[in-house]
Amino acid sequence: MPDTDFTPDDLGADDAMTIGIRVVEMADRVKAMHTMLPGAQASWAFEMDGTRFGVVVTVVSDDSN
Repeated sequence: MPDTDFTPDDLGADDAMTIGIRVVEMADRVKAMHTMLPGAQASWAFEMDGTRFGVVVTVVSDDSN
């Protein structure tokens, strides 16, 4: 694993909100797709401080429990 000096404090509130909203939107879309195509995924990548991150969202369980 690469050594990095990144800490959660380096992430601005606007950036954190943008990332969180994007992940929630991905989850909402995957949930709808999962009903027609189980195993569907949504993926997105973003860069922060020169490091590229990949985010993949899948439905783990569709139980209402």
